[in-house]
Amino acid sequence: EESYLGIVKNKILVDVQGEDLLFQIFTSNILQRTPGEESPFFEFIQRVCSSQICSKTNKESSSCFNNSDVNKPLLKPGCGGFGIRNFLTLFLSIEVTKSMLEASRAKEHGDSIAYENACRKTQILTDQLNESNPILTEISDAMTAEGVAKEKIAELLLELEVDGLDGDESEEICYWKSVMEKEAVKKMAANEKLMDCNSKYQRLMKKLRESLV
Repeated sequence: EESYLGIVKNKILVDVQGEDLLFQIFTSNILQRTPGEESPFFEFIQRVCSSQICSKTNKESSSCFNNSDVNKPLLKPGCGGFGIRNFLTLFLSIEVTKSMLEASRAKEHGDSIAYENACRKTQILTDQLNESNPILTEISDAMTAEGVAKEKIAELLLELEVDGLDGDESEEICYWKSVMEKEAVKKMAANEKLMDCNSKYQRLMKKLRESLV
């Protein structure tokens, strides 16, 4: 509970991929000459892996700590993913915040037309955010499962190579190849779904802009 409250309080984004976590946090704007101008910011990430790679054995383990610097665990490549859900969520959240600010300013100036258009823009962006999130989860889950299958195949091939056997057609390897192919298909289907979703909301935003001309 304490960890959860700390994450919420500090506005840390969390991306889950399999049993790994990726924490992301962003600074306020920097190098901003005047308030309201777009400017860069820094992103800080922390990867929390369900397992590490022991440098001595080069194998994964959930606990390979000891007192030797040589054997300190290494992060798994890509542990926790790359925040696939968070990137789009962050972009849309920024756009929602900007359109809400536009609505607030329009209301202050008594511009009812600008206020209504800003509210419509905010609603479109919010709807896109809500519709995109479950699709991004599908992509992330498929990528995770596909990665697990690839790792299993590599492990099995390495074991067979050590034993001097040819196991390309072994039952277990064929199973994991099947899993990898199925997850790749799921990933592609979800990517197409996401592109359709993006196209849908691009059309809605274009229609809104054209109505303002």
